[in-house]
Amino acid sequence: MKENDIVVPGEKLAAEEEYLHGSNTYVENSNIYSMLLGRVVMKNGSIEVSPIGREIHEIDKGMTVIGSVTDYMKSVIFIKLDNIRSEGKEFLALKDGKIVLARPRRPDFRSHDRPQSYGRGPREEEMKPCKVGDTMIATVAYNDKDAYTLDIRNPETGVVHSNCELCGSEMRHDGAGVLECAVCKHRERRKVSVYYDKPEAIRKMFA
Repeated sequence: MKENDIVVPGEKLAAEEEYLHGSNTYVENSNIYSMLLGRVVMKNGSIEVSPIGREIHEIDKGMTVIGSVTDYMKSVIFIKLDNIRSEGKEFLALKDGKIVLARPRRPDFRSHDRPQSYGRGPREEEMKPCKVGDTMIATVAYNDKDAYTLDIRNPETGVVHSNCELCGSEMRHDGAGVLECAVCKHRERRKVSVYYDKPEAIRKMFA
């Protein structure tokens, strides 16, 4: 790669050992890549990209994001994030997001209570905040090296669209955290956002 070369988003610029990564670049697997369409600039041992046209930024800590659930493990939910707009600026999702679930509290058997007094509680399925395929809004708690760590604890965050796992039809929200299929009436409990099934409000959020 040479000075003034035109590059596109995701194009490799150099190895991390050759240069420091500068503006409008990111590092992945020890290589430096361009975040946007622009011209290569090399200065003071760093490599950066000068944008052509509108400036593009990277999603970072504290931002509100949206994406789709791709996998659900025992303690981690994985979300494919969308590129977004915020306050008229373009932001790229250069990594996937993850939600780390809190581990359930273990019983304290140090007392003389009988172990039988510790119930298992609701079924695991009922406690899931989402399922694969759901669209979710979240906030970025940490911008980690390999993924964005996401938070869905406030009312604005959570599931904003879901389809029935049995028949594939759209789910309706009953206002109490329960989704019901409009066709087969199957019910599922989720962590539902106040923006559930409000596409216009969501579009304004990412404008």
